[in-house]
Amino acid sequence: MDIPRKRPRNTRLLRFKRYLLMGIGLFALVFGIGALPVAFLYFAGESQKDPAPQASQEIKQLEAKQKQIVAFVRVNVVPMDQEVVLTDQTVIVRDGLIAALGPASTIKIPSGALKIDGRAKYLMPGLADMHVHLEVFNEQANIPILRLFVANGVTTVLNLMGTPNHLELRNRVARGELLGPAIFTSGPFISTGAGSSPTLEQVESAVVAQKKAGYDLIKIHGDFSREAYHKLFEVARRERMRVMGHLPRNLGIEAAFEEKQDAIAHAEEYLYAYFFFNAPARPASTDQAARLRWIADQASRIPSVAEATRKAGIWVSPTLTVYHGIGLQVQDIDAVLNRPEMKYLPPALTSTFSAANNTYVRRFKKESAPSFLAQADLLSKLVKGLHDAGVKLIAGTDTPVPSIVPGFSLHDELREMVAAGLSPYESLRTATVNAAEFMQTDKFGTVAVGKAADLILVEGNPLVDVNNASRRAGVMVRGRWFTDGELRKMLEEMAASNSKAQN
Repeated sequence: MDIPRKRPRNTRLLRFKRYLLMGIGLFALVFGIGALPVAFLYFAGESQKDPAPQASQEIKQLEAKQKQIVAFVRVNVVPMDQEVVLTDQTVIVRDGLIAALGPASTIKIPSGALKIDGRAKYLMPGLADMHVHLEVFNEQANIPILRLFVANGVTTVLNLMGTPNHLELRNRVARGELLGPAIFTSGPFISTGAGSSPTLEQVESAVVAQKKAGYDLIKIHGDFSREAYHKLFEVARRERMRVMGHLPRNLGIEAAFEEKQDAIAHAEEYLYAYFFFNAPARPASTDQAARLRWIADQASRIPSVAEATRKAGIWVSPTLTVYHGIGLQVQDIDAVLNRPEMKYLPPALTSTFSAANNTYVRRFKKESAPSFLAQADLLSKLVKGLHDAGVKLIAGTDTPVPSIVPGFSLHDELREMVAAGLSPYESLRTATVNAAEFMQTDKFGTVAVGKAADLILVEGNPLVDVNNASRRAGVMVRGRWFTDGELRKMLEEMAASNSKAQN
């Protein structure tokens, strides 16, 4: 008789202990998660025993750079508002803005200013990567990603899959608490896959919620019913939100022309919504020779679709590098992984790039590489056709998808556009003037008085050779000057940290 009575009392005690332990564990988990942003916010993923004092020290160093008046003396200025080089100029930077610009003989250098000898060097606007994906599930990786952008002169980015954490990251960078490019961000995708569509009510509520949350634009990625796609633009126009993203592949490109989608995030989308859309004559993938001929023949269709894109006022982010990179990875993944910039990737990204985990290597056979490369060539021709028709282009790279290394990839993209037939100046405009115009701001994109002091000092004229845009002598991020030596040291420390983590 005593046993039944004792068992409930023991059970209650065990339950109390279990709940107590669960409560302690939950507190520890919440505390641990809350501590992660502090631990990783300022130090490129490195483990720190006492991060707060060092983080505070870094903020102080950034603040000191921000307060410093800087004078670029006797420099060649590439303003980018026109294809010209202004020789023998002095540029004064104060409080994060360009305060003065003019011939060296007429500009007085303020007392105590840091003087940077610009002779034989070229000062140009910082670059903008208008298609990036900051990490969602591995937030600590964002710190080295942001630094890779800065080290390559990328001073503005557009994040195209945003979360509330990215809004906070944007704010921290803007407050000067964190080294990184200025961040614009969309919200989460509206429509997320093939074969289904959000309802009209879901579209409206999503757009309104993202506007209220403070996102900069809408990103779409997936199929829509024709009614839902129309509703998207009806609400977005009302809320004054621009829409950028993939094309609704189930509807074809004509729907985008009719609704005047603000921007297409990949030239690749033309393959699925135009070139391949309802194309019964396309040869089977098993007949590679016929397939390659068919792909090449599609170039004849470029002028008409380019003109339709222009008439609709649609912007295009080509992302040539990422699509070309698919073919290169499928063809020879080891050659891609041996690129020198790979050593700067944080371990979490290195893992996704590896042959064992690489999504392209796992999904596609090596025999498909020629088709990918032929399609990449078609997209290159398409981009030239779009440009010739007057379509406005913005540079974007889709980083950090496999093989696309943050910062370095934008220079790859600029080279791809020059290879497609754009001049260096036309290519550079896509990452400077055009980027600012698309974001409807006059705060960046050119070297001019009153603009944000987001600048790159380079060793050669970028209007002669676009590769010179990567030959940095230093980078300025909203008035904070980093010498090439400082940037090299930062990269070397990241490489050493990554190597240690992998070993």
